[in-house]
Amino acid sequence: MQKSVKEKKDEENDAIKALSLCKTARELIRVRKPRQAEDLLLAALEILPINPYVLVALGDTKRMQKQFRTAAKYYQRCLGADPLNPFAMSGLGDAYRGSDNLDGAIGIWAKALDAYPENYLVMTRLADALTKKGDLTAARQIYEKAINLNPDDPFALSGLGNILVRLKEFDLARPLLEKLVIKQPQNPRAIGALANFYRRQEDFSNAKALFERILDIAPRNVYAMDGLADCARGNKEYEKAKQLWEKAMAAGMSRAIAKTRIADACLQMKQFSQARYYYNQVLSISEDRFALYGLLRLIEAEPGDERDKIIDAAKILSRLFALDPFDDRTLNEFNAFRTRYPEMDAYIQA
Repeated sequence: MQKSVKEKKDEENDAIKALSLCKTARELIRVRKPRQAEDLLLAALEILPINPYVLVALGDTKRMQKQFRTAAKYYQRCLGADPLNPFAMSGLGDAYRGSDNLDGAIGIWAKALDAYPENYLVMTRLADALTKKGDLTAARQIYEKAINLNPDDPFALSGLGNILVRLKEFDLARPLLEKLVIKQPQNPRAIGALANFYRRQEDFSNAKALFERILDIAPRNVYAMDGLADCARGNKEYEKAKQLWEKAMAAGMSRAIAKTRIADACLQMKQFSQARYYYNQVLSISEDRFALYGLLRLIEAEPGDERDKIIDAAKILSRLFALDPFDDRTLNEFNAFRTRYPEMDAYIQA
């Protein structure tokens, strides 16, 4: 049965009202007020329950509030009605990444690129995720494609630059990272990428200047504090490095990472009891691989009876093998100890 003129008019008015609510909500999202925006969007959703614009906006508000699973459900509802909606695919990938589902993020972003092969914003997201997964070859190709489409894209420049640094292709990395800082002189991420370039080449003077520049812009930037501490360590200023990591930890740096690095600095200064104290603090929370490696170095450096060293090292190596029996570094550490102390095998097996 055909709708009456009045019914059609009411539907048009409802649609106008819903879209007006969405427009106001989008303004609130733009100024980072997602909770207020969400109330408006839920009202709009009652009027237009399968409208892609409303569903994507709701996904965005939930993602901004770090409610990633709920955000994913809104994006998925949108894709149920509009399977190739680019905003829903991009947002769903962000929601998956936020909930540590990196494989899910890679899958949906790859699908988005199949549908929209020149979407360089999705390219950089996908390349970032592939980098985290360790697939540097695929990530590099995608970053290069993104830069061809948008030569000034900061995420592609920094992402590709960082990969080239990891691959030690410094001559290729440098112009990209310098261009990034020229384009975004107040962006801590841009400056940090160039600082890391210098740090990886052990040019601690230039790296330090750039990390300090970041702290002038963002005084509580943990990445820059950690970078400064690492520069101090590189310059063998271990006490200074220790103090900087204490400061970084107070500003929000991972306590396990910071304490392990502080312990490493103590070990360099032959402050053996302090080093052991910090390593054990980390290990009291979880079986941290790097803290266990630190204890191995401590066993080697600290004066003591050879038999006690073998027994202690065997216990640490057994814990490392329990974490991952095929880890290359653990195997190398075991082989090194076994070369020095052939009787190590008996203690490991016991």
